[in-house]
Amino acid sequence: MPSKSVVITTEERRSEDLARKDRDSSLPLHAFTIDLEDYFHTDVASQTVNHDMWDQMPSRIESSVRRLLDLLDQNNTRATVFTLGWVAHKYPQLIREVSSRGHEIGCHSYHHRIVSRMTPQAFRADTQLSKEILEDVVGRPVIGYRAPNFSITPGTEWAFEILESLGFLYDSSVNPVRHKLYGNHGAPRFPFYIPKTGLLEIPIATWRIGRVNLPIGGGAYLRLLPYAYTQLGLAAHKSRPATMYVHPWEIDPYQPGVGKGWKSHIRQTGGTATMESKLSRLLTSARFVPIIEAYEDELHHSFSAVPAQRLHSVNLAQVV
Repeated sequence: MPSKSVVITTEERRSEDLARKDRDSSLPLHAFTIDLEDYFHTDVASQTVNHDMWDQMPSRIESSVRRLLDLLDQNNTRATVFTLGWVAHKYPQLIREVSSRGHEIGCHSYHHRIVSRMTPQAFRADTQLSKEILEDVVGRPVIGYRAPNFSITPGTEWAFEILESLGFLYDSSVNPVRHKLYGNHGAPRFPFYIPKTGLLEIPIATWRIGRVNLPIGGGAYLRLLPYAYTQLGLAAHKSRPATMYVHPWEIDPYQPGVGKGWKSHIRQTGGTATMESKLSRLLTSARFVPIIEAYEDELHHSFSAVPAQRLHSVNLAQVV
């Protein structure tokens, strides 16, 4: 039997959120996002686990996703869930449950490949396959994309035009920090429209100190650093929404070991035992909503700029 929270309708969820917004209107508003993937889909895991081995790996995604969804329910929070197409293909009922619990479904690629390691043709095929599977599974338009490891970096700007051509209205792949894998420190820190497209870019949250952007968006930075660091960084956003993220495997301290060496072990499992309690604190510190609500005005502008022939029957109210 499904739990009661699974069968709450989208309209009921919106009514609950509206009531909560009225009560907590003094709290800052931010976007909460989830990159829905299993522990063996990560860049660390790719050191020892290739795509051909995925079907044989012991999955922990159903339990970790449901724990995360329950945590969001307890805090009256809905999110944008950037979902791996491979997961939606193998666990369609799980993704339907995510959608039925009031969360926006976004695309996180099919095979979790780093964009800079792909050709434009391979990127298009991978993204299109994932988008089609996700839309078929949940019966709703998928208008948002996030690259694995935020890997649309300088030199891969061609990906934005492909995303627009496939019908996406926004991307959230830019992390404007210095990092050897996904660094894009020269990018704007707040939402902007990609030149020559109607695509809205929604960067991951950063904290500007002097000339340096510090990463505060979640993930390993929330797991491994003191909670006060994230708290101070979010406070610096003041009246502008911050986009936060987390992975289901980050609340699972019992996941099997993957990767090579102690650095990989820390990257993958460090802080997982305390991550759930940190998330609980985070979710009570502000109002967290899906991207489509946190950036509603910007997305309506982007939506109105898209040629009608590309929209088909999509409207923003259908997405969640």
